[in-house]
Amino acid sequence: MEDVLVLYNQIDPADPDFRESRGGVLDQVKAVLEALDKLGIESEALAVESLQHLVSLLKRRKEKLIFNLIEEFPGSARDACAVPALCEAFGAGCTGSGTEALFLAQDKSRTRAILTAAGLPCPAGLTVEPGRPLPMDKLKKGTYIIKPACSDASEGIYPDSVVTIPSPQAVEKVQAIHQRFHQAAIVEQFIPSRELNVSLLETAGKIRILPLAEIDFSAFPPDKPRIVDYHAKWMKESFAYQHTPRIIPAPLEEPLAEKIRRLATQAWLALDCRGYARVDFRLDEKNHPYILEINPNPDISPDAGFAAALKAANIPYERFVWLMLQNALAIRARNTLTSQNGNTL
Repeated sequence: MEDVLVLYNQIDPADPDFRESRGGVLDQVKAVLEALDKLGIESEALAVESLQHLVSLLKRRKEKLIFNLIEEFPGSARDACAVPALCEAFGAGCTGSGTEALFLAQDKSRTRAILTAAGLPCPAGLTVEPGRPLPMDKLKKGTYIIKPACSDASEGIYPDSVVTIPSPQAVEKVQAIHQRFHQAAIVEQFIPSRELNVSLLETAGKIRILPLAEIDFSAFPPDKPRIVDYHAKWMKESFAYQHTPRIIPAPLEEPLAEKIRRLATQAWLALDCRGYARVDFRLDEKNHPYILEINPNPDISPDAGFAAALKAANIPYERFVWLMLQNALAIRARNTLTSQNGNTL
């Protein structure tokens, strides 16, 4: 195997916002480097500051195989979506999903529109653009969750994100997202019962569904919303973090599990994902599934859900890294062939 360049986004130590989630990429870098070392593959990890910085690296580095762990750049998660296209433009193979899937999934309102158009179930709701009021008259009375449209890792999601509509709290929550995140707010019907995570892996061009996982909220008191908010995901000393264990495989009747697997596959195809992804679901009281979001290139740190699914499937982490590199090599070979064919026309 040729040498591998592991790229990740620069962490600003002076940035106080979401230090826990944004620092998590370093755990992924460490895990991938250790796996590459076990595989006997020479590698180097480099922090990337911006797209301009990436271009300068690609021009002078000899490696043509990239393990892409770039999640965002300062002030722009959107720019990070362009990383695969740039790598491929410089003749490199890049792990994970391509630019198109990353762009589509980065805006959850756009993702929901695509999934709904494909006939896939999503919670009812709407998007409120910055500066616009919450149109409560367009929503049925009930319980909703309000969250940023273009943030990941549960950033901006807290217990007070679950609100009743109509209510002053809903208006305030939308305004708070506009002011803090400078992006649209998604107002979505809250599906109250169960939460499932489905990890998908591409091997030799085929999609493999790893064992389904369920988040166990049984220790939550009745008045605490059963959601994986920022505290549950990142704040290790919090009640939510310590009382949301993962059950894997999820205790589901096989017909329901099969339906979930089918929907996850359709979601992957709708966004044209590659490599690896995670699809998050909620089940209502009648076990009807709803897709919350799709995460191309999800967190692959050792304590995250994707690594847990690999372990449940008896797939060693280094085997996963090897498979992703094989996918990247296949994409590079296909791009090279396409380019050569184009030059002969």
